Amino acid sequence: MSSLLRALPVVLTSVAGFCASLAVADDLNPPPWRGQPESTFQHWGFLPNSPQGAPDSGLNNPNGVPIMTPSDGGSFYEPQVGNRIGVWGLTNGDLRFRIPNDNDPDAIEKLIWIQVTWQGQLFPGLSGVSSTDHAMKLVQDPSTATLPDGWHHTTWLFRLDECPDFEIVFLSNNDPTGGTLLIDQVVIDTICIVPAPGFGGLALAGLVVAGRRRR
Repeated sequence: MSSLLRALPVVLTSVAGFCASLAVADDLNPPPWRGQPESTFQHWGFLPNSPQGAPDSGLNNPNGVPIMTPSDGGSFYEPQVGNRIGVWGLTNGDLRFRIPNDNDPDAIEKLIWIQVTWQGQLFPGLSGVSSTDHAMKLVQDPSTATLPDGWHHTTWLFRLDECPDFEIVFLSNNDPTGGTLLIDQVVIDTICIVPAPGFGGLALAGLVVAGRRRR
């Protein structure tokens, strides 16, 4: 483990360079594994020319095209809200993000790192299910920062005990009073953990999770 810890700064330096090339407006808390083998990266800014469907350009997912679909009811789209361009509003609806995987039978788990920029009275609801009908498990409590313009930025970390064909992430409104939840941007990173030959990637992901638990 000590040799891995000494090598970790080198690994993170290379990943940081990759992160910079993929950065988007509110990509404020990217995972250290971004750009590693078996990882994916996709983000939605919901601009007026593409408010739903495929993510924005700059994605990294060799397994297929991720898709965002709003619920039939309880959701609406606004081209602009204040200084934010392209915003989804949720009353009792949700946004659904389908993220393709490579379905690696050797993978022992998958990590899903999600960043959401939002505004509302209550914290957004976030959950997910795999193509094999297994629920995503929350690794630890989400972390939130308030941005200078009054919007909030929250990061979640989930895991699955597999790397399925795909998973669907559900972003919903938790406010029982019917208050509106506004969503301006969603960034989703994933990585499938394969014990061999990618032990380095497995160890790195483990350190990431352990580090977040200690904070």
